[in-house]
Amino acid sequence: MSLEDDLLNLKEAAEITGVSEMTIRKYLGLTKPPRPNRLPNARKIRREGDTQDTWAIPLSDLHNAGLMKPKKQPRTFAAEPAEDLPNPATNYLALQVENQNLKKQIELLEANLADLRLMLGRSIETAETQKERRRFWKK
Repeated sequence: MSLEDDLLNLKEAAEITGVSEMTIRKYLGLTKPPRPNRLPNARKIRREGDTQDTWAIPLSDLHNAGLMKPKKQPRTFAAEPAEDLPNPATNYLALQVENQNLKKQIELLEANLADLRLMLGRSIETAETQKERRRFWKK
């Protein structure tokens, strides 16, 4: 492996690390305002056949900057369901029973509310009932 094989341009570095080219530019200190260069061995070079200079970023700099993170392993699930997880059918039945109990509680609360409204209506006197009450001795 030669020295040229270890050098990557911006696009290649972004693909290998899984970050955007803008992030690589930030690590190079190319943003405005400039940031500290975290890739100290990166340099601009002109490769054969190119008309413009391109960045040459060593793999070791990417690794030292913390951009070469190991890929996460895919999650594996056990073939059998875990014992601590509730059975969906049992959970469904429990929810149905709870739903019925809540409906009964709502019916009882509505009945209590109707009774309270009736009692409250009796305790509040309107102007007509007050006049009738004041004149009861005149009858």
